[in-house]
Amino acid sequence: MFWQQIRTWIDQRRRSSAPAELDLALAEEPATAAPTAAAAPECISFWRYHAELSVFTPLRVLRRDGQKREHHPCHLQVVPNPRANHGAWIAYRPDGFMALAGLNQPQIDHLIADSGPDRELRLRFLIRFREIFESKVLHVDQKLMQIYALADKAEFAAIWPSFQVDNFPDNVFLSELTKLRGIGDQKALLLWQAGLRTPAMVQSASDRDLLSIRGIGPKLIAQLRSQTAA
Repeated sequence: MFWQQIRTWIDQRRRSSAPAELDLALAEEPATAAPTAAAAPECISFWRYHAELSVFTPLRVLRRDGQKREHHPCHLQVVPNPRANHGAWIAYRPDGFMALAGLNQPQIDHLIADSGPDRELRLRFLIRFREIFESKVLHVDQKLMQIYALADKAEFAAIWPSFQVDNFPDNVFLSELTKLRGIGDQKALLLWQAGLRTPAMVQSASDRDLLSIRGIGPKLIAQLRSQTAA
C-alpha cells in the first residue's frame, strides 16, 4: 500500500538525519560499501495519476485516477508534476514503489491525506456522488434525494461520517453559486435558503424575487443578468 511506502520513506529520512558523532564513527570504518542508490536520481519506470479524493473534484478527474503513463527513460531526473486540477501525476520506480524522493512536501501531505485501506471505497462513493451532482437531467431536489439514498447504502456506511463536515452535501451546491460574480458565501447561503439553488435558477429568477433577498440590489442583479447574456 502506498501509505506504507510513505511511512518507510519518512523513516529513512529520519535515519539519514543521524547525529554528527555517528557520522564520524562511520568515517573511521573502511570504505567498502558501494554508493547508495539515494546518491543518484531515482530510475523512473512510469507515472500514475492520483486524483484528490474530495467532494469538489470533478467526475472526469476522479475517473482518471489510476491511469498510467508508461516507460519514461530511466536516465531522466525526477521532475514532479505540480498538484493542479485536483490531482497529480506521481512517478514510480521499476519495482512499483513511488519515487518519493522526487516529491515536494505538499504532494506528500496530499498523498497521506488520501491514503488508507478505504481509499478505493471512497473513490467509488465520490464517483457516484459526482455522477449525481453533475447530472444535466436531474432537478436539484432529486439530486439531494439520490445523494442521501447513496449514503444509506450499506457499502458506504463506514465512510459516510468522514464526509459530514462543512454541511455536506449542501456545501457543494453552495460552492457552485459562488462561481457567479458578486456572489460570496453569505449571499450564496441566502440564495439557497430562498430556493434558488443553482446558478441557472438564480439567473432565471425575476427581479422581484431577487430583490426580496437581503443584500441583493439592482447593481448585483444587473451583474447577474450580464453573466446570463454572456
